[in-house]
Amino acid sequence: LRDETPYPYVVQTEQHKLALMGIERLRAMGATVRMSTRVTGLTQDERSVTVETEQGPIRADYVIGCDGGRSTVRKSLGIEFEGFTWPERFLVITTPFDFAKALGCCYRNYMADPDEWTNLFKVAGDDLKGRWRAVYNTRQDESDEEALSDASVRARLGRIYVPEGKRDYFHLNLYNVHQRVAKQFRKGRVFLCGDAAHVNNPIGGLGLNSGIHEAWHLAKLLNGGDLDEYERVRRPLNIEYVQEQTIANKKRLEEREPAQRAKRFEELARMADDPAKHKAFLMRASLLETWKGKR
Repeated sequence: LRDETPYPYVVQTEQHKLALMGIERLRAMGATVRMSTRVTGLTQDERSVTVETEQGPIRADYVIGCDGGRSTVRKSLGIEFEGFTWPERFLVITTPFDFAKALGCCYRNYMADPDEWTNLFKVAGDDLKGRWRAVYNTRQDESDEEALSDASVRARLGRIYVPEGKRDYFHLNLYNVHQRVAKQFRKGRVFLCGDAAHVNNPIGGLGLNSGIHEAWHLAKLLNGGDLDEYERVRRPLNIEYVQEQTIANKKRLEEREPAQRAKRFEELARMADDPAKHKAFLMRASLLETWKGKR
């Protein structure tokens, strides 16, 4: 992808670091950033939007709801969140065990298994010493207590070859996983962006990247463009690229039929051997295709 972008690589940066960078950038531009301010509702007319908060109303020309999958803004607008919830949950284990040094793993790994697949990534950590995040699917009948128990966590680490005595971990996160897209990305002077507009399983890292694309696109349109373009372009792109790819990524990892599993991995191997097909796959997986195609 070096001919398509100055940054032809993956940067695995934790989301809270990106949020802090965004806040610093906003303050540098003179914006007022209000923390611990809960939105309780909103109303709008032809000229403005009034956001109701526990500290009082805030009036603005436009409002962009970036308040997550449980978005108060989206709910206040009465916009449906279409899609489904996966029956299993995802468990994230953050560990100091060095998979690269011990096992030769790269910094980004997808381990397929019909019973328990694993995604394994290295991130810098706040101390910049590096740590690894292992993402697992839970059993549908697995309780919170069982999934988060010390014995269960250490057993899961053992199944990806972490030796006994080195199965320490810093942090656990267990969460439900959804594939949903808001029926509307715009209603009057209010827009939805990021998880407020769409949620998906994290396999492939497409949700956050899509949200960044939306923010950039909407900022451009608010500076004198056709505001209807935002929903007209971004909603279909999320369905076609983010939803379809993340669902396919998950199904590829958990495929139970041996012949079908072999077929899918043969297809990936052939694609990797063909430079044109390999590039086309990466253009789609990175979402660069959505910009290069002028969509």
